[in-house]
Formats: sequence, C-alpha cells, structure tokens
Amino acid sequence: MPFIQRIVEPIYLSRQSLHKEESASVVTEYELEAVTNNTLSNALRQLASLVVIANDIFDDLAKQLQDVSERATKLRTRIDLIEEKVSAFDPKTVTVRKYNQLSV
Repeated sequence: MPFIQRIVEPIYLSRQSLHKEESASVVTEYELEAVTNNTLSNALRQLASLVVIANDIFDDLAKQLQDVSERATKLRTRIDLIEEKVSAFDPKTVTVRKYNQLSV
C-alpha cells in the first residue's frame, strides 16, 4: 500500500457552513452567491496547492536527473580511461608462461 507523500488542500470545496453555532445566519442576503464565492475561492486554493505540489515534483525530478547526469559523466570518464589502456595494450609484449601438462 503506497503512503501519501503530498496532500492537495482544501479537500472539500463547499463544506463551510453559513450559520453560526446558535443557528444565526452569517450571511443575511445572497446566500447562493456566498456559497458560490466560497466554493470558487476554495477551488482556487486547491489549484494553488496543486501548483505547489507539481513544482515540488518537478524539483525532485530535476535533482534526480542531475544525479543521473553526474553518474553518467563519471562512468564516461572511467570508460575513456579503460579505452586508452586497452588501445595502448600490446599483447606481443606480454610474456606467457609455459605449463607442463601431464598426460593422463
């Protein structure tokens, strides 16, 4: 089961009550417009949260790609050194030991 790394907030866009605890209305007129404005502002907050999360994801991705690039550069350097050694190697200059083979 995957664990949650990032949370988009607000989760519920239109769950704010327009009444106080004593059942007195906070908005006396234009309740529908108040609900619409509240929902729209929460949707904008949610989109802003999503943008921040996307930016975080792309920053992580850029860091990982930079690490891969550095590793590839180090590996290319090692390969170049080995290639130089292999091209400079002359097998005719290497002495080969002779083994006495016993016949079975």
